[in-house]
Amino acid sequence: MRVLLFTLTLILSSITIAQEAVLKPLFIKNEMDSLTAISFNSSLQAFFSEMAQGEINDKWLTADKAELTKSQLQELANYEIHKDSSVTDLQDKQLINLYPISANQYFISISYCREGQDSNPILFYVINLIATKEKDKFTFSVPLDYFTRYWKTQTVGNITYHFRGEIKEGRAKLFDEKNTEIANKMGLKPEKMDFYMCDDFQEISKLLGFEYSVFSNGKYRDGYGVDSKTIFAIQNNEDFSHDIFHYYSSQINDRSNRNWVTEEGIAYLWGNAYYTDQEGEMITHERLVEELKKYLKKNPEADLYHLFEENVKLFNEIAPEISVRSTISGIIAQEVEAKHGMDGIMKLINAGRKDKVENYLRVTNELLKINKENFNLKVKELIDKY
Repeated sequence: MRVLLFTLTLILSSITIAQEAVLKPLFIKNEMDSLTAISFNSSLQAFFSEMAQGEINDKWLTADKAELTKSQLQELANYEIHKDSSVTDLQDKQLINLYPISANQYFISISYCREGQDSNPILFYVINLIATKEKDKFTFSVPLDYFTRYWKTQTVGNITYHFRGEIKEGRAKLFDEKNTEIANKMGLKPEKMDFYMCDDFQEISKLLGFEYSVFSNGKYRDGYGVDSKTIFAIQNNEDFSHDIFHYYSSQINDRSNRNWVTEEGIAYLWGNAYYTDQEGEMITHERLVEELKKYLKKNPEADLYHLFEENVKLFNEIAPEISVRSTISGIIAQEVEAKHGMDGIMKLINAGRKDKVENYLRVTNELLKINKENFNLKVKELIDKY
């Protein structure tokens, strides 16, 4: 009889575990009282069960930072719904850490693993979240506020900077001016933003809950767009005006129409080239045009259309990511703005997302008579008068 009862207990236990979205291994120490532990577990399982179906339910998000949390966790929801059908039923999520950080908050870590082809497990994610007790349930948020709770803040115009040491106020004022200028050009009101000064992309990821991601391991030079009116620095630089243009453009231009040859060129022209140089300075469009002029002086037979179409790497000594195509597109955008104002700029932006080079040249031909056949001549003239 005892053997039978023991066997039934094991069976029931295994069924319960199989039904859990997040496995709770025996080694996890949980100092919650029994009622709190039940509430935590039911909330955790419901939240991740729904996420496994591609849904992020606002019910389980802590009100503060809810929008940013939802945006971040969308990556996990996308991961779930794009899983191979052969692994959708496998237990891949495990609670690996849990400890209190206040009377009603807990820091939790969850790992995502899969079996590799050689049977060795592959770690896909380690996610950190703050679980907050709210009456009869727990809600969850990214750990941004917790990790930056001892940081300083300083507001420059519409931008509130969060940082450890100090900020360079000259750069901060420049960015605030560009935020206003770009918004006004697009016919929008400049928005207030929170700006976190970070050393690299890995630090940004950790602030947003991604302790580890197999998809971004080793990535370090990027920032992270503008998300829920929150900005994260590129290589600890205060000027994020490149992506501010993309942010405001996204508010008035349909994604399917936005031409990214145009978008990147205007972002270079009105903002900067996104990446920092070896001294940590943002790279301006003016600087790149001067470098392009030097290149053409040394290589007078260079085919500008080839450089543009193939996006040939010319600026490796400044930064390997810098685009000659976007530099040239910025030069053309300046001429469009001078001759046709914002109506011309908007037409160029909305040239079409697909076949981006062809559609871009279709509109430049309409606005400036620049096409593939006369590209070298016309663009060389614009470079010379820049």
